[in-house]
Amino acid sequence: MTDGPERSASTRRHRDSGAVTSLASQALSVLATRRVPRDARATQTLIAKLEAAVLDRNPDRRMAVLAEIRSMRIPDAQVAEEFIPEVARRLGHAWCEDNMSFADVTIGSARLQAMVRDLSPDDRDYGAGPAPLIAVIVPGEEHHTLGAMVLTAQLRRLGFSVRLFLGKGDGYVLEALGADTFDAIFLSAAHGEKLVKLGGFVKKMRQAVSRATPIIVGGSAVARGVAIEGYVGADVFTSDVHEALNACGLKTFHKDERRLATMTETTSPNF
Repeated sequence: MTDGPERSASTRRHRDSGAVTSLASQALSVLATRRVPRDARATQTLIAKLEAAVLDRNPDRRMAVLAEIRSMRIPDAQVAEEFIPEVARRLGHAWCEDNMSFADVTIGSARLQAMVRDLSPDDRDYGAGPAPLIAVIVPGEEHHTLGAMVLTAQLRRLGFSVRLFLGKGDGYVLEALGADTFDAIFLSAAHGEKLVKLGGFVKKMRQAVSRATPIIVGGSAVARGVAIEGYVGADVFTSDVHEALNACGLKTFHKDERRLATMTETTSPNF
């Protein structure tokens, strides 16, 4: 989604059949545990209202839709982890079909990200104490960051402490990884043509960390089935957040149980 609206829909689809996935969740998938709505039609209506609201200049409309959703006792977590990614998917699909301009999709996506940020917990609420520390990294040249923000919020709700790196240079990220002790590293692979560079970054990360730390690569490249294993020396390739956590030996827990969080001695098979 960096080539502008003037390109034909067929050309865009030929270049990247995963454009919709890239917009909605270029990082690891955060929709592994789908909730069953009490009324599927009502849920779709709310999502449609949210989509219209993020395309409206008036922020009061977004607040009104959010208030309506909350009045139905739908938790903020479901809004952030299910409703917002679905709206992002719809925006991306509309752009691919030439039914929406690049500018409208970009602005709408920015508003969705702002909503995720407002709805998301931080480590002061969920990741305190002995919670395992996870790094979520979107390489500096990537522009699709909504998925990483949703993932970060979900991990914090699961009780983990998370440091999110968006648009940071390699040097900054490597220094941060070396200065702290991380229990897992989640890395985005959105573009298949950048895999060689991504592989080099993974090698540098292994040298930077103070101990053997599992590196999980996910994102739209993984979701599209791009053969990246030969280019990127990660431990696990998955777009399922729970599969990633299990591979790292990390236990999920509710916020009230965060003091009991532990990390097992087992790591991914490639260690």
